[in-house]
Formats: sequence, C-alpha cells, structure tokens
Amino acid sequence: MINTLWHLSQASILGLVQGLTEFMPISSSGHLVIVRDLLKLDDQGIFFDAMLHLATLLAVLIYFWKDWVGMSGITQQSSSSKTVLTANRRLFGLILLATIPGLIVGYLGDNWIESRLRFGWTIAVLMIGLGIAYLLFERLFKIVKSSKQLTSWSALSIGVAQCLAVVPGISRSGVTMLGGMYAGLNREMAVKLSFLLVAPITAVAGSYGLYKAITNQIIDQDYLFLLTAFVVALISGLVVIHWLLKFFQRHSLRGFAYYLLIAGIGLLVYWLV
Repeated sequence: MINTLWHLSQASILGLVQGLTEFMPISSSGHLVIVRDLLKLDDQGIFFDAMLHLATLLAVLIYFWKDWVGMSGITQQSSSSKTVLTANRRLFGLILLATIPGLIVGYLGDNWIESRLRFGWTIAVLMIGLGIAYLLFERLFKIVKSSKQLTSWSALSIGVAQCLAVVPGISRSGVTMLGGMYAGLNREMAVKLSFLLVAPITAVAGSYGLYKAITNQIIDQDYLFLLTAFVVALISGLVVIHWLLKFFQRHSLRGFAYYLLIAGIGLLVYWLV
C-alpha cells in the first residue's frame, strides 16, 4: 500500500511539474530533468513525456475554447461580425506561421539536442541566461499600453524566438513572451499569445513523440501512473493559465528572472561541486 502511494505520488509530482512549468516562463523540460535527477525518479520515456505534453495541450484548448471556436469560424456569424471573423482567422494564420520555425528546428535538431544538451549543468547555465534576458527585456521594453497589430514579420520573429525552446532550460512561454514584447505587444497580449502558441507546436511534438514510441514499441506503461500524471498536469495547467493571465496584468517577468538566477546558480553549484 505504501509503495503504491509513493508510486502514484511520483506520478503526481511529474504531472504537477509539467502543468505548472509548461506555462510559467521557467522551462517545463528543464524542470522535469531537474526533478527526476534530484528525487532520483525513473525516466518514464518518450511515450510518458508525450502524454504529459498532450495534457497541457488539452488545458490550452479547454481554457481558450472560445478563442479557438472564434478562429475556426464554425459558429453562426452575422454580417456585422465578418470583420471579427476575418481578424480571428488572420490571427490563426499568424499562429501557424509562428509555429513553423520551431517545428523545423525541433525536427532537425532533436537528436543532437537530446545527446548534447539534456544535462543538469547545461540546463542550469541556460536558466541563468534566460533570467538575465528577462531582466534586460524588462528594462529595454517598457510597458506598452496598447498593442501594435501583429504582422506576418512579427509572428515570424516570435516563431524564431520559439526555436530556442527546443533546448531544455529555455522556456517556450518565456521566449515567446519576449518575442511578443519585442514585436510591440503589451505584456497581457504577449502572454495570451504565448499560451495560444503552445497548442499547435505541442500537438505536433506530442503526436510525434507518440509516433516514435509506437514505432519503436516502447509504449509499455503503468497506465494508472500515466493517468494520474495526465490528470494532475491537466488540472494544474488550467489553474496556472488562469493565474498567470491575472498575474501579468500587474506584474512583470522580474520575479521569474530572479527565480531562474537563484535556481540556476544553486543547481550549477550542486552539479559541479
């Protein structure tokens, strides 16, 4: 009984880490590596990781369902809302455009990144670098009260920034927020856009992970463990999206910057000493 509870608590820990850090600008992949190393948890493999990513994808689809329905245009539209429909479809097209660079880099560099950069000390260094980047951007790009219109070039620049997130230790939500701020979006819009951008790239990455697991016949799982982690990741993801949207209405990235600097330095000392 105790062993079963500890086993399921490990699943809950991994699901919670994924749900919280996928949307917080602190890197989910990096924190999963760190938590597994520090707590001596087994690596459950690509099938498990893919299912955790699909849990956070589901959180984005559920929380922003009105936005996705609006962008799809499947609801009945009156003549007065045609302008809104056009704008929504344009936004959907820009989200897809911003996704393309990350997919290309992730596909081409996946094996190289896994073999060379998925280590504790490299993650620690990248966390420190990301924290410094947050502080610099907050200093260089003051609060914008009204967002500029998102253009194709702006979406592409955000997509290029998102390429960095294929490296463990670099937060996808964080770098897309920085890309949005650089493009002239206010912080609230940049944050929402970063969450919407999670959907297409996570859908592809999660599906690709499932494909690799199935083709390599490595889908043997403890399904109660998997289900526990999935549910915890989904629920915590929904909670954190709601909290962050409120948080960034009044606060900046500085708090997360200081966390990354302290955690990165602490982890670097731990792994090197």
